[in-house]
Amino acid sequence: MSDSVESKAPGMAPVADRIHVIDSLRAAALCGVILFNIVAMVAGFLSQELLAKASPVDLGFAAVDVLLIQGKARSCFALLFGVGFGILMERAASRGQDFTAFYLRRMAVLLAIGLCNLSFLFFGDILILYAIMGMVMLLFRGWSSRALLIGGLALIVAPPVLQGILEAIAGGPLPNLAGLSPAQANALMPASIHAYQGSDYAAYVAANWRYYLDMYWAHTADALVYNASVLGLFLLGLWTARNGVLADVERWRPFLRKVAWWCLPIGLLLSVVQGSRHLGIPAHGVMHGVVTASYAALAFAAFGYIALLCLFLTRGGRPLQKALAPMGRMALTGYLTSNAIGSFVFYGWGLGRMSGWSVTGICLFGLAIFAGLCAFSAVWLRFFRFGPAEWVWRSLTYGRLQPLRKVPAAA
Repeated sequence: MSDSVESKAPGMAPVADRIHVIDSLRAAALCGVILFNIVAMVAGFLSQELLAKASPVDLGFAAVDVLLIQGKARSCFALLFGVGFGILMERAASRGQDFTAFYLRRMAVLLAIGLCNLSFLFFGDILILYAIMGMVMLLFRGWSSRALLIGGLALIVAPPVLQGILEAIAGGPLPNLAGLSPAQANALMPASIHAYQGSDYAAYVAANWRYYLDMYWAHTADALVYNASVLGLFLLGLWTARNGVLADVERWRPFLRKVAWWCLPIGLLLSVVQGSRHLGIPAHGVMHGVVTASYAALAFAAFGYIALLCLFLTRGGRPLQKALAPMGRMALTGYLTSNAIGSFVFYGWGLGRMSGWSVTGICLFGLAIFAGLCAFSAVWLRFFRFGPAEWVWRSLTYGRLQPLRKVPAAA
């Protein structure tokens, strides 16, 4: 989640080395991730209750969450992770450092952080997959730009289209490793609500792991398609970094305009098709396969978001870029903190306030968390070089404590 490596002192990355627009884009993506995760922490168990009492405003917030955020924010996040990989690799090469050993240590630490996040904070962890796919990325770092572009797009488009074709032929979802029917698979998460409403923390941890494993056993095809998409986005992120798209936005402005012009409307239009399933609109036979295949549109909507934000943040939106950049530098801290806050507020091991929320209230709560984290990041980085989680990540990667406090400039 960082796009800089140490340049003068071991383990330290001067602010001047950073590409601020990337930090801002990462913060914007994190906002969507936090909002979606906070909603999922409740809706995953009480979706029927939320819909039964939903007002028109609630339905509007739900539609925004499904149609504009779900899948798009995490796709932006994955693309930017690939960009970070490329920047780290280029900067290590410029100093003659052993990138492979460094990056494997970095991903091993991220994997450990992800395992802790899944166990103790949030059932929907993304860090484990990112760490594993990050290690896999080392196999592709020698690919040409053309191969990265074609390979990345193929991994995004081909798996959901193939799944959709097979489901259209079968007339419904593909079989899963658990041998469960679609209704049985979808009932697994609501059935575990007692573990989240109760005060038994060990039961809560066990339920988090059951959910994570159930994604592969009970939703096998969907999980594999998602994993392929993440790797594809990583590859496209590496292509983006290698070609300096985000490092030189002015040079790439015509390209970014085309991406925004084509990808955003097409991606969002097809996202309406894909989102219909999450909004409870049934589709059978061939149409079921069409809805599944439209999953590929989520990544293209994300491309449009990234392009549009780049165009805006580097011109009239510079004040917003400045406001978002600190949160982007502390994205790991923000992600983990939001998971901790949501879990503590909603689940029985904390305040146990899962029931009684409206969709609007949950969404506003998520936005408040993000706003609070932005303010915290801005203040924290006045005095410290890295966010708390980023400091732990760096220190464990290098095997020694990294300097944390900023040294006042000499008069």
